[in-house]
Amino acid sequence: MSTRISKFALAPAVLIAACAPESGAPEGPSVECALGEGETLVSDCVLEASGGGTFTIHHPDASFQRIRFDAESGELSAADGADEMAVSTDPKAGTLEFTIGGARYRVQRSALLAATQ
Repeated sequence: MSTRISKFALAPAVLIAACAPESGAPEGPSVECALGEGETLVSDCVLEASGGGTFTIHHPDASFQRIRFDAESGELSAADGADEMAVSTDPKAGTLEFTIGGARYRVQRSALLAATQ
């Protein structure tokens, strides 16, 4: 009898979870990303403004990276996590290229400025 009660007790929770609204796809400009070692950069990621000098890069598999950008100095840093970040710039192209863990990104500096203001 207790087994029957526990199965019925879970049913409302499952129904409520199924009715929850979906968060939807992130909105923002496309970002070039290569999510594995040796992968080619493709415009599959999305840059989403988070405010306060931070932004989030969303990956096609629903994972993401949160990053801080200091508009005055142009410095980037990982907003959370233990992975180290390496950054290179191309002043002529106006881009920043950086790696975090095994992922590599190329972002227009103008997109970062717009996303973090």
